[in-house]
Amino acid sequence: MKIILLISFLILSLSGFSRNKKVQAGYWHSEFRLNETTILPVTFLLEKEKKIVRLFVINADESIELTDIVQKKDSLFISFPAFDSQLKAKILKKDCIVGSWFNYAKGENYSIPFTCVNDYIPRFPKMGSTVDIFGKWEVTFDYDKSPEKAIGVFDPITSHCSYSQKDVVKGTFLTETGDYRYLEGVVSNDSLYLSTFDGSHAFLFRSKLKQDTLWGEFLSGTHYKSNWYAVRNESFELTHPDSLTYLVTDDAIHLSLPDLNNETYVYPNEATKGKTTLIQIMGTWCPNCLDESKYLAEQKNKFGDQLEIIAVTFETQKTTEGRIAKVKKYKENLNLDYTFLIGGKASKTCAGDLFPMLNRVISFPTLIFIDKEAKIRRIHTGFNGPGTGMYYQEFVEKTDALIEKLVNEKS
Repeated sequence: MKIILLISFLILSLSGFSRNKKVQAGYWHSEFRLNETTILPVTFLLEKEKKIVRLFVINADESIELTDIVQKKDSLFISFPAFDSQLKAKILKKDCIVGSWFNYAKGENYSIPFTCVNDYIPRFPKMGSTVDIFGKWEVTFDYDKSPEKAIGVFDPITSHCSYSQKDVVKGTFLTETGDYRYLEGVVSNDSLYLSTFDGSHAFLFRSKLKQDTLWGEFLSGTHYKSNWYAVRNESFELTHPDSLTYLVTDDAIHLSLPDLNNETYVYPNEATKGKTTLIQIMGTWCPNCLDESKYLAEQKNKFGDQLEIIAVTFETQKTTEGRIAKVKKYKENLNLDYTFLIGGKASKTCAGDLFPMLNRVISFPTLIFIDKEAKIRRIHTGFNGPGTGMYYQEFVEKTDALIEKLVNEKS
């Protein structure tokens, strides 16, 4: 597989060796093996421009750029910029690479094997005539054990390359605690197939339309499996994310936590006094938190010193030093210009203990809006990001207006 030579070129050119090696840019088809019979397909894209080589993971409208690439002899180590995960691969020959994806957030030994080929290959085969699945669906996950409601939204997508493919689909599932981000797949006969891989999650959805109902299976990596069904319902809505988490006492928020210099940061303080403040309860391992962090970065850039943003992080690393190192990398890679504190381990119970004035913390992320008088004005649970289309746009419009209102209020 030529992806080996492409990645090898990037690594060697960065290290100053074999600069004259010739490789071919283009699309790369990867397959992650979830079990003996189940493959999760992923699309990579490698671009070359003069001496700059970039490798991307493509999921519908999302492109994740990977630049932290190291080669040791015939081994490749490719790390993700935001998440604690890595691709480790062996170069077998010029057109063959095999390896595994390690997700350290789930444990040192959690891995999924993969292989790659140099070509644009549709994620899933397309066969026969197709059914119409585009639109909005009322979804019930895990209906046979612990039902959870969701919204499914599916739309057509233009193929990523010159090889035209009809019935390519993009979409996502929205839940009360966040969305499943950018999914891409195909409608084939009476079936819908979707997948995504972002360095934190590897999701595979398979379903078949029977009469007016989609009956499906959801696999998250090698560790989780759930059954689901969906029916068309344009009027179905989830519980509003501003009503799930609420105040149960009048107590003000007080924090005394390590910052990224391992020094104690106390909130409130002189810097936050009389200032609009947002407190983000999050973890760097969380893709929905990543989407929210990017949104918050835009607000910080817009309002500058008029807006204080404090991220309280809950991490998978066992020590404060390990958590600080992970959060520092996250902040630097995303160029986030606001305060980060170390809240503790990745646990909703732990997060709830730090915020006893809330009924509970049910989702990472949770965003608390505090006005200039130190009063909590809004609590937003979860985050449905840009992969949700109009739902994200509605959130942006309403939240932009609220932040601007709070910033411009007289104290």
